[in-house]
Amino acid sequence: QLLKEKKCYLCFCSAQELDEERQRQLKIKQPPRYSGKCRNLSQKEIARLKKEGGKPTIRLKVPDERGTITFKDLIRGEIKESAGLIGDFVMMKSDEVPLFFFAGVIDDYLQKITHVIRGEDHISNTFNQILIYEALGWEKKMPEFAHLPMILNSDRSKMSKRKGDTTTVEDFKNLGYLPEALINFMALLGWHPRREDKKGKEDKDEIYSLQELTSLFKLEDVGKSAAIFDKNKLDYINGYYLRKLNNSELKKLLSPDHLAEGWKEDKILEKAIILVKDRMKKLSDFSELADYFFEMPIYDPSLLVFKKSDKIYTQRGLEATIEKLRKTKKSDWEEQGKLEEILEKIVEEEKLNNGDVFWPVRAALSGREASPSPVELLWALGKEESLKRLDKALEALNKN
Repeated sequence: QLLKEKKCYLCFCSAQELDEERQRQLKIKQPPRYSGKCRNLSQKEIARLKKEGGKPTIRLKVPDERGTITFKDLIRGEIKESAGLIGDFVMMKSDEVPLFFFAGVIDDYLQKITHVIRGEDHISNTFNQILIYEALGWEKKMPEFAHLPMILNSDRSKMSKRKGDTTTVEDFKNLGYLPEALINFMALLGWHPRREDKKGKEDKDEIYSLQELTSLFKLEDVGKSAAIFDKNKLDYINGYYLRKLNNSELKKLLSPDHLAEGWKEDKILEKAIILVKDRMKKLSDFSELADYFFEMPIYDPSLLVFKKSDKIYTQRGLEATIEKLRKTKKSDWEEQGKLEEILEKIVEEEKLNNGDVFWPVRAALSGREASPSPVELLWALGKEESLKRLDKALEALNKN
């Protein structure tokens, strides 16, 4: 239709010719634009060029009298550009594949799209699309446009998958971010509800359900400045939603990717979830936070000795703990209060300090300086596994 109406034309210019033309324009400090070399080719010239093997692109003929193109952006207000600076642009490549902004106009028209919301890097494409709508006579069916601010890394560089940045929903899903957390976080990139719309929420509050976002969001409240992708903020929001899950829900969300090989769906897993849940920022954190629940920890025996204790007192503490716990009935291992009483009694009876008992027990069971309390670890691991680890720790300390 556009070819018949002579609103577009075939262009046989090679990539080399176009590049040379561009360089000449830049050299004399002119904005690069197509010169219109093929704009008025005769049918005879077109036939000759095709016979010589030329594979033309199709360019829209921007009317010489078009002047200034203006549209009202729903976020940025009125935006203008001179049609003369755009020049005749390619709509269809030489392999007959349409460029996205041409295909987009056709799709949006056929699907009766009313609003096009996209990144600010597409503003220049909007002028091209307006010209296509006009050429097709669809001005009255043209959608409204809104251009969102760019999302930048913390160093203000543009996010790019080629640079290794996490940019797709699938990437975030694989890392263990929850849908509700990602929606909450993404909604706040470049937008925040007005103070009067927040209904009592404090300014620092960053948690909004999908229902709240739906009722509060107004396109005109979106900012114009680039938004910074703050991973710490995303982790904070995701951690909040993880803590809101009950333990059964969280257990179902832990996929094989989040669990080391050989981990079981057993009581230890359920107890491990209870103990590390509050420290998780994403599902993938579970593996690192809870690996020692499912495999014997490896550590330097010096870790067993508290900084205010020594090897002798630590040995006494471990020996007394092993002896006392070996005599403790299994039912008492299910009550953290009773396990704590046992450790406190050992400290008192052996005339030791807490660091001589509580610290080496925790280190022996987890192999880490930072972990749940020794009482929680005894409760989670149970009698058999706990005694096995304590025996091994005492043996390692005696050899050290």
